[in-house]
Amino acid sequence: MSTQSKTMPILELKVYVRVVAAVFSISSSTAFVMVLLRLLYPDLYYLEPLVGSDLVIHYFISGLMVVASGIGFLNSCVVMNRSAVHNTGRNITTWLLLDSLFETSRVVYVFICEIVLKGKGTVQLYELLVSAAQYLLDSFLYCQMILRH
Repeated sequence: MSTQSKTMPILELKVYVRVVAAVFSISSSTAFVMVLLRLLYPDLYYLEPLVGSDLVIHYFISGLMVVASGIGFLNSCVVMNRSAVHNTGRNITTWLLLDSLFETSRVVYVFICEIVLKGKGTVQLYELLVSAAQYLLDSFLYCQMILRH
């Protein structure tokens, strides 16, 4: 009797890196669009106008998210367009660390907007759901990337 392995085919690392980078770039561009919407149309996110320190927090955390999502997007685009020879070792580690910076910023951003600023507008729930789903997918892929790397 012969035993046959029934494992799933595994993507080569160079292909997997590009797939993960594409997913990360979608995540960061989604965050970028959502934060721009928050900056341009705060009434979609907050039922009451922001004043005083809440307004300062709103602009500070939104600015942080614009920068972090921009870095995350550019970082993933570099990885997608770099030759497979350069997508190894320290370059992969740097990419993953910069992506974790984006993910950490996104968690802080969502927490502050949801809890501190008490966002309850029509788009707030969608942003929360999209952010949570993308965070879970990104975290899973991040862990898989570390294991494969």
